[in-house]
Amino acid sequence: MVSFQGNGIAPSPQYNAAQPLPVIIAGAGPSGLVAALTLQKYGVPFVIYEQNASDKLCSDAGRGIDMSPSVIKILEKELGLYRRLDAAMKQYEYIDVSNMDGKHINTLRFKEMSERKRHITGERNFGFASRSKLQHILLEALGLIDRHGRIKDSPYGILRCGIAVTGYKKMIGNFVQVQLDNSMKVKGSALLACDGVHSYIRQCMQEGSEGSALNFTNQEAWWGTTTVRPGSALEQELLHIAASRKMQGYNVGLVVLGTNQNPGSFYANEVSKNVYSWSYFVESESSNFDADLIRRGGKVLDETEKQELVDKIPSTCKILKLFSEFTPTADMNRSAVFDRANNLPSVDGRVALLGDAAHYYHPLRGEGSNKAMVDGYVAAMRLATAIMGKSSSSNSKSQKSPSIEWALLGFDSYTRRKGNTALVKKSRKYGQGATSNSRYTCWARQTYFKFMSAPKMIRELCTGDKSNSRFVSDMIKELKPYPKPARCIARPVIPGSGACDSIEMELSKTKTFTEEDVGCVCIGF
Repeated sequence: MVSFQGNGIAPSPQYNAAQPLPVIIAGAGPSGLVAALTLQKYGVPFVIYEQNASDKLCSDAGRGIDMSPSVIKILEKELGLYRRLDAAMKQYEYIDVSNMDGKHINTLRFKEMSERKRHITGERNFGFASRSKLQHILLEALGLIDRHGRIKDSPYGILRCGIAVTGYKKMIGNFVQVQLDNSMKVKGSALLACDGVHSYIRQCMQEGSEGSALNFTNQEAWWGTTTVRPGSALEQELLHIAASRKMQGYNVGLVVLGTNQNPGSFYANEVSKNVYSWSYFVESESSNFDADLIRRGGKVLDETEKQELVDKIPSTCKILKLFSEFTPTADMNRSAVFDRANNLPSVDGRVALLGDAAHYYHPLRGEGSNKAMVDGYVAAMRLATAIMGKSSSSNSKSQKSPSIEWALLGFDSYTRRKGNTALVKKSRKYGQGATSNSRYTCWARQTYFKFMSAPKMIRELCTGDKSNSRFVSDMIKELKPYPKPARCIARPVIPGSGACDSIEMELSKTKTFTEEDVGCVCIGF
C-alpha cells in the first residue's frame, strides 16, 4: 500500500523495507492508466501525477479511438475489463463515405457481415471507443474514483491532479528523484512519462538533441462532441442518409473526403446512443502552440472562433454544416497538428517515455492512442517482473529477476524506434493527403474509398496492428527466463462492487481530503 505524508502529495519515506518504492507515473491518460492497472495487478505500488485539474481529466471533446486487436486483448484478457469495455466502445454498423461536394461514394456495411467476420479478437467486433469513457472505466477498475466520480485513494496507488512532473534526476541507489511543479521532490523506483506531446520529462531527457522538436504539418484540426436531439435537423439528415443507403437504423459513421475545390476531411462516429464524436482537418498556416494541447483537447472555442469554422465549411456539405451548428462551443475545440521524428532513445536508466511523449504521429490514422496503451502495458509488465518477480518465484531454475534498468532498456529497442520512425512518415503522408487540394490526390483518395469494403477495412486495421502485437510478443519472449510476478490476491477496488470488504485498507493514516483538494472527475461525453 502507498501512504502519503501529511501534505497528501509526496509519498511517505517511512516504507516497510520489504516494500518497493512506488512507480511514479506522469499523466493519467489511457497510457498512464493502463500502466497503473498493470502494476496494480501484480501488487506494485504507484503514484500518478496529472498536471490537469480533475474536472478536465476525462473531458476530451471529439476524441475517439479505433480500437486495435492488441489493445482489446490487453484490456479484456490481461487486465480483466471484459464486458466493462462495452461502456466505452460502440461497434461499427455502417460507414457512409461522401465528398465535400455532396456526392455519395460508398457505404461500408459492417452490420450485414457475419458475426465471425466482424470479430477482430475473440467476441469483440470492430469498433470505436470514446477516449473519455475509456479513461473513466480504467479509473473505476483502479479504484481511484468512487460511485459519484470523485477521486479517491486505492490500496495500491494514488492519483493527484493539478500537479505536473517537471523533471528528474538519476540517483545512486535504487530510486529516481522526481521534481514536481510545486517545488517538491519525491522518490520512486521508476518514472514512466505518459505526459503527452509536450512532455516535460522528454525535454529533460533529450534537451538540445536534434530531432526532438515538433514538426508542424501545416494542418489544423477541429474537434467536437454532438448530441443528436430528437426531431432536430441533424437527426433528420442522419435518418435520410440511413434510408437512402438502405441502412438498418442510423448508427452510421461518416467520412467526408475533400475535393480540389473544397479540400479537407471530416470524420464522425457514434460513441454512445445519439452522441457523436467528430473531427475536421484542414490546411493551416498557423501553428499556435497555445492552442495545441492535443492531449487535452486543444483550445476551447468561443462564438467568434466557431463562426470561423462555419465559414470554412463548403455550402455543399450539409452534414458538416449541421454538426457544427448543433455542437455547443463548450464541446468544440481546435488544435494545430504536429508530429515528431522518432529516432532518439526514450529510456534513461529508470525513466521511460511512453505514448505521445516518445512517439507522436499524425492523429488521422488513429495509431497514437493504441500504441500508447500498448506502451503502458509492456513497460509496466517489465517493471513488475523486475520489482516483484524475485519474491514470487518458486522455480529454482529461473534466473534472478532483472534489474529495473535492464527491463526498461529492452522496452526501448532499436527495432521499436525504427518502426515508429517509419510510422511517423507514413502517418504524415496520409495526413497530408487528407487535406490536399491536388486534383490527382483527391481523385486517388475517392477511388480508394470507392472500392473499399467492410472486410478490407477490418483486415487493414489488423495488419496495421502487427507492430503492436510483435512488441508484446517480444516482451513475453524476453522475460520468459525470469521469475514471473504473481498476480495480486486482492482485486481492484470497483465502486459499488463490495470489493473493499476483501481488502485491508489503512487509509486512515493518509490525509483526509476536502472537496477542494480532491475534485470530481468530469466525464466528457
